[in-house]
Amino acid sequence: MAGYLATRSASGTKTDTPLLETPQAISIVTRDQIRTQGAQTVMEALHYTPAVSLESYNDGAFFDSVKIRGFDAPRYLDGLRIPTDSSMFAVPRIETYGLKRIEVLKGPSSGLYGQSEPGGLLNMISKRPQDRAHYEVQGTFGSFDRLQGAFDIGGPVDKNGELLYRIVGLARQSDTQTNFVQDNKLFIAPSLTWRPSVDTSFTVLSHYQKIDNKGYQQYVPGQVTLLPSAAGRLSRSTYLGEPGHDRYVLEQSSVGYAFEHRFDNNLQFRQNLRYMEVSNDMVAMRGDAFMAPRTFLRTPILVNTKASNFTIDNQLQADFRTGPMTHKVLAGFDYLNTRSTNDSKYGAPVSPIDVFNPVYGRPIPPVSSLFQAINFDSRASQAGIYLQDQIKLDRWTLSLTGRQDWASSNVNSIDGFFPPPGRYVQSDSAMTGRVGLNYLFDIGLSPYANYSTSFVPNSGATITGSTFRPTTGEGKEIGIKFMPRGTNLMFTAALFDIEQKDVLTSNPSNPFYNVQTDSARVRGIEFEARGNVTREFEVVAGYSHLDPKVTNSIAGNSGKYLPNVNRDQASLWGKYTWYDGGLAGLGLGAGVRYVGENYGDSANALYIPSYTVVDAAISYDFGYLRPDLKGFRAQINATNLANTYYVTSCRSGLAYCGLGAGRAVLGTLTYAWN
Repeated sequence: MAGYLATRSASGTKTDTPLLETPQAISIVTRDQIRTQGAQTVMEALHYTPAVSLESYNDGAFFDSVKIRGFDAPRYLDGLRIPTDSSMFAVPRIETYGLKRIEVLKGPSSGLYGQSEPGGLLNMISKRPQDRAHYEVQGTFGSFDRLQGAFDIGGPVDKNGELLYRIVGLARQSDTQTNFVQDNKLFIAPSLTWRPSVDTSFTVLSHYQKIDNKGYQQYVPGQVTLLPSAAGRLSRSTYLGEPGHDRYVLEQSSVGYAFEHRFDNNLQFRQNLRYMEVSNDMVAMRGDAFMAPRTFLRTPILVNTKASNFTIDNQLQADFRTGPMTHKVLAGFDYLNTRSTNDSKYGAPVSPIDVFNPVYGRPIPPVSSLFQAINFDSRASQAGIYLQDQIKLDRWTLSLTGRQDWASSNVNSIDGFFPPPGRYVQSDSAMTGRVGLNYLFDIGLSPYANYSTSFVPNSGATITGSTFRPTTGEGKEIGIKFMPRGTNLMFTAALFDIEQKDVLTSNPSNPFYNVQTDSARVRGIEFEARGNVTREFEVVAGYSHLDPKVTNSIAGNSGKYLPNVNRDQASLWGKYTWYDGGLAGLGLGAGVRYVGENYGDSANALYIPSYTVVDAAISYDFGYLRPDLKGFRAQINATNLANTYYVTSCRSGLAYCGLGAGRAVLGTLTYAWN
């Protein structure tokens, strides 16, 4: 897949369907876009994607947090859900260098994937073995003493191409914009494909990754970052934890396979399977309470979490005709089994630090003095059967999807406060689906409409011991896609209305328990354009406006905006590459991102202003200079070129705010051959 434009998506329908015939908004970030924008994380790769709210915590967060159309987005790798624990710490971080593309499905998608929030989901597609030999090595260096090496090699093992291999690896040692916080990583992803015939393939996919960072993903006080302060403004580089004491280690591994067999031209079977596990070990002195004008009280915390899951998805696809209609029928069964453990201890806010003149080395409370906040073992499973029929009649395509799910959970809270000690057993079932219709004109214009539903099972119980119903959602969307014939450019516009009911929220009489009363509604519009204006000029543009409102709230927040959801976003990235003349081989890129205001609390008392940042890139292909330099490529990327100071979000009050990333400049030298 070359360039910024993808024309097909396997995520939207789980079949190889053109985007123009898929009645749903789907944004696809290609490998070329990730590379030319120099995205180092999945969050950075999504910076130019409309209706996607990022950085709900802060720039230094050790986990990815993505909201699509106002709702938290579940994350998938190669079509299978990745594990997570309830605290969001034992969550895999997927390496962008190991990805072929990132697909963002917009709107409720439970009809094919089961439990998920109604805003959409994120599906990351791994690099896989290819039938041609390829070799690439690269080195990256730049801001914050970053040293990074990576390689991507693969091709046929035998002369007949029956066995193919690929190995992708990366190692990084780097500081960050915050003193004493590092960004170190080791990543390796071997894969092997066996093709005994043209109709059968079996691909083993695996990876191992370890992130070992000294330091904590600190929160900063909004009183000296977000609000005007006579004492001044906190520097991005200031660390408010305890150097030499704080640590964060995330280790993850996975192994699985993708099997495909075509019985004939009309019938094929696919099976995807994976086991993945992840563990987190964190110790930190976390800032928790600000005392004017410049003192931050810190809390000692210890968090040890683990999560794992086994997931399998079986798909049988039949293509046939009934009279004038062409059918693409997909029948599937998938199963997900997840286990997570959480052992978290906290202390009282102590050990004050001066945010403008930090002095480290103060006494740290012993572990024996900390109280057990969380200690549980959780098991959950989901089994689902689904059926989809994509019916084509002339230029019409009608997509019908239905799914039945059975979900169960068993949470054993040994001690702590969340959840209160006890065993919580829950069983739920839900039926979801989607109906969509589109018409494809000769000129490449495709208007569409869809209606879809979602559900999310809830564990735990009310203060009286009653279990919770699943949280349900529904979405309505109309839109238009346009890919002018003979071009490599696509425009997408959508108008949507999403509702979510039976949302859990804290019980006002006892915050350690939940009640199920709240509901929310998000209406909005979005626009996206991507591809080639000319051979030399590539663009990615997007705009979205959301109206994310709470429609029912036991806390009296009805009519308020959902917290940490950017109401407006606008972005434009363009790159011009010379292929002829004296400047042949040179590429210049630039982008601007506007992220609108949001609120840091449910009562909308904490206002987070908008911000705008500018990015830039320059690249050169040395093969245009001399034939013997073919394969050498240099690139420099600068993010937040103006070094704009901004707050990304605040959570649960002014003490838990996050600072956005400042200016960073990275240079990359790549050599590729085959």
